[in-house]
Amino acid sequence: MNFSEITKTYASMQLATAPKSRIICMLHARCVSLISAAIDRDGAQRRKSLNHAQNILVELEHALKIDDEISQGLFYLYDYCYCLLENDDRSALISAVAIMTTLRDTFENLLKNR
Repeated sequence: MNFSEITKTYASMQLATAPKSRIICMLHARCVSLISAAIDRDGAQRRKSLNHAQNILVELEHALKIDDEISQGLFYLYDYCYCLLENDDRSALISAVAIMTTLRDTFENLLKNR
């Protein structure tokens, strides 16, 4: 088993054994890293990272139980970030990173204080 396979196995085990709240935090972190990476890339590599980040945003939207103003606001933020990633504009990507970083940090703090 090579290092790449070990890394994939470890990541799969992390996801399989993590509570849902931890998975949500992991999705936010991964989305931030993908968008940040896309800022420094061009062409097909940029689009690939942005598509992956958009898939994560869709998963985060689907994970929401929209029954109050907070969850509705989160839905709109995820949707707004999704649209920013469609633009493929550097300033739009920087805005999306700022929003998703704030959400990531907020969810991490909530999880720590639980």
